[in-house]
Amino acid sequence: MNADEYLNKIMPTRDQVDRFLSREAFADPGPNNHGWTYDAGLGWVLKDSSRDDGIDGSRTFYSYERNGSRKRVNCADRPCRIHAYGNSFTHCDQVNDGETWEEYLAAHILEPIMNFGVGGYGVYQAYLRMMRVEAHERADCVILNVWHDDHFRNLDSWRAIRFGFRTPCGFTLPYLESDEKTGEVRERPNICATPEEVYRLTDPEFVLRTFGGDRALKDMKETNHNVGQGGAYWRPADLKQGFIAAALLASRRIVEWCEKETARRRQKFMLVLSHGMEIIRSELRGEPRWDSAFVDAVKGKPYPVIDLRDAHREEFAGMKIGVDEYLNRYYNGHYAPAGNYFQAMAIRKKLVGWLDPRPEPYRTPGDPGPGVSGPGGRGGTL
Repeated sequence: MNADEYLNKIMPTRDQVDRFLSREAFADPGPNNHGWTYDAGLGWVLKDSSRDDGIDGSRTFYSYERNGSRKRVNCADRPCRIHAYGNSFTHCDQVNDGETWEEYLAAHILEPIMNFGVGGYGVYQAYLRMMRVEAHERADCVILNVWHDDHFRNLDSWRAIRFGFRTPCGFTLPYLESDEKTGEVRERPNICATPEEVYRLTDPEFVLRTFGGDRALKDMKETNHNVGQGGAYWRPADLKQGFIAAALLASRRIVEWCEKETARRRQKFMLVLSHGMEIIRSELRGEPRWDSAFVDAVKGKPYPVIDLRDAHREEFAGMKIGVDEYLNRYYNGHYAPAGNYFQAMAIRKKLVGWLDPRPEPYRTPGDPGPGVSGPGGRGGTL
């Protein structure tokens, strides 16, 4: 399949663009675009929705506060000093509002955590959302949660190119040009910066002219162009080594930007690395880590860096079950509720020690409590 044919295969219809642009919340997941909606500066954000993707065939429900964070369930009336940013493993796709790792932690530490995760985000989009939110509603503490495909997503100018199939968020987004040879990383805005321009993705001539030379298209191995069914888009084996190096370089730069911004605002910073089932399976089988260039770069930082592979490996070492049986406890595509609880408990100790003052359950009577952050509320998006 040549580039022209490949790009034509992933083009949206006008009806799909209509659904993506609509901010109206519909009950039916299809017309509601499963909750994803256009945002010029970030690519997309989320709106109230339900999906047919929960455990045991159940439906899942998603709702949001006025500031765009996912609905707070536990301790919502208390001051909030923690904001979390990232993709669907931060947002916690495939579980209800009260089943996220943020909500499990909130119930445990008796203070809310604002969840600004958005499904489909790369590290760069998460950083941009952090910059937008923190400029108006500064938290005392910021958590950046990075999932394994997020590194590659930094370089995506049009998400559907690397995925090779249609998704509700398979549109254009702000991205980075990363030169692994010179170390230079450049920020680039969303190519379709207005709703009218999103419709140009339905024009074959515009698509070929604009994306025919896209790096993601060129640096996917030819076999991936013929897959087009999903599942292989994130695997390093499907991407050229230069693309992998550029993606990991981009994430290292973004982490440095986050360090500088949080230091400038006198905020505390934590980095959490989460992973899908295939990556954890590889870890439990003792296979080499594909992202060592990034992991090595964040070792020894003066803030908490938590790689959930370590927590899974430590727990699995004490079990007498197979790898797949172990993984099925925690995953339903994304983390199931049990997986989100696992993440909450895996980062609990470092989070408690990171907070100053410590959360109420870890303070002695008479210790001072945390300061008050900004207000929450119900409604629109940031």
